[in-house]
Amino acid sequence: MWDDAIKAIKDNNTVWIKENRIDFQHYFQRENCHPQGKLSALALEKHYKAKLFKMFLGKNYNGLALSLDEGVKWIENASFLDGNWGWLLGIGVGGAYFADYCDKKTAKTYFSPKNALVAGSGKPSGKLTSLPNGYALSGSWKYCSDSEQASLFTAVTIKEEKPIAIIIPTQSAIIKKDWNAIGLPLTCSHSIETQEAFIPKNHLFDLSTRPRYNEYPISTYPFMEFALACFTPVMIGITKNLFEDISEFVSSKGEIWKNHQPERYEAISIKILKIKTHLENTSSQFYHTLKKSWQNHLEEQPNLESDLSSISKELAAFCYEESFQIIPLLGMAAIENDTAIQRQFKNLQTAYQHMIFRNFC
Repeated sequence: MWDDAIKAIKDNNTVWIKENRIDFQHYFQRENCHPQGKLSALALEKHYKAKLFKMFLGKNYNGLALSLDEGVKWIENASFLDGNWGWLLGIGVGGAYFADYCDKKTAKTYFSPKNALVAGSGKPSGKLTSLPNGYALSGSWKYCSDSEQASLFTAVTIKEEKPIAIIIPTQSAIIKKDWNAIGLPLTCSHSIETQEAFIPKNHLFDLSTRPRYNEYPISTYPFMEFALACFTPVMIGITKNLFEDISEFVSSKGEIWKNHQPERYEAISIKILKIKTHLENTSSQFYHTLKKSWQNHLEEQPNLESDLSSISKELAAFCYEESFQIIPLLGMAAIENDTAIQRQFKNLQTAYQHMIFRNFC
């Protein structure tokens, strides 16, 4: 099923996605080796062949060098099929941003292989101790999605009272297998830990400096907007999946509600239509803004940071808030733990919990 699913997300084949999303979700679960997620050897080989984790890497790293709007649409479509898959892609492609900040030789070593996949954390933690030929690193970092299939980890610690980013070889880290959120259960978003791990000097990189020049300038695109571009389509895709489940649920209740609660059936049906329409319209605005932002970036023009940030956060909030409001209208049957509606809603809640969507001012 991988070949068909990968082709569908690339071709934006929403007909295939709608018709096969339930079967794919069962398939995706079978294609994981661990209860908290680890893609099978077959699944990973299909990802490597299609370069799904390399969509935002330059050609010099054997990447696809996609425009942001094209790659982001792939993430949305994967999320429409299964939120776990979309989250893994959204996280997995993000590490490409660091490639041109790293030492050139180190970057080639870690980002050029076909299985290159970064997992890690941006929250400063741990202790870095100087050694004659490098550093010793001890610490732990939470929520490292994709940890089970990562080819390298990145983390942030403090060096001379300033945050510094680090490449941690996978053999130097311990995966703690502590992912326990209510949703996105198959994203292996575990903590990693190091105990006096040796880190060569050329494995440190500073995101406050200017990256090397690359014909594919992903590393000079604003980081927060790049992250929003990767996470927002996960929210869109999961919400579309959820509202397909809600629509099917309402259809299954149609005859009873039409006969006994016609006003309820009409009100919910109208609300679903309005939400789907608004989601499509706002998503189109998001992609238009993202496409224009990327094009401006390539032309070294103002890249619409504020516009992209605003529409991303507004769109994510809309997905969460409208989903939260409609579920109580559906009755008790919609809150059974084993329903498709609750699985998608929990995935949505978990994705929206990411701090990148928050505004505190």
